[in-house]
Amino acid sequence: MNPGFLTPAGTGARQRGVAAVELALILPFFLGLLMLPLFYGRLFWHYSVMERAAQDGARYLSRVPLVEMRNPARTAEVAAVAKAIVSAEVAELAPGPESIHINVECDALDCTGFAIPTVVSVGVQLQITDIFFANTTWLTMPLRVNVISPYLAR
Repeated sequence: MNPGFLTPAGTGARQRGVAAVELALILPFFLGLLMLPLFYGRLFWHYSVMERAAQDGARYLSRVPLVEMRNPARTAEVAAVAKAIVSAEVAELAPGPESIHINVECDALDCTGFAIPTVVSVGVQLQITDIFFANTTWLTMPLRVNVISPYLAR
């Protein structure tokens, strides 16, 4: 036997201890690296849901019959229905009522006038906080979506 290949007794146990210490030192770093992609994945998912909801609200608003848009009482109801469509679709994100803001406009004004709009827009704003560090604000990001559509029911 070659004496260089002989190891003292207990060296294997010491090596396992070193591996556990290395894991304890490196694991927080790798968990931190995992946190950022999860946050941005959640961010993109929220954005896509908000964008789809705003598109559906704008699509509804752009196809409301002309008779209803000429009546000021009906335009307020139509705007409320568009907001309800967006709220129902964004509800799957569970943002809470205070963190979401929905804005419905006809020609950059609220939809309560006598004029027939040329464009309608639906905007959604949501504040997203990190689920891992909910008490900190360093990973808080506002998301805004604004969809503008021509009024088609002329």
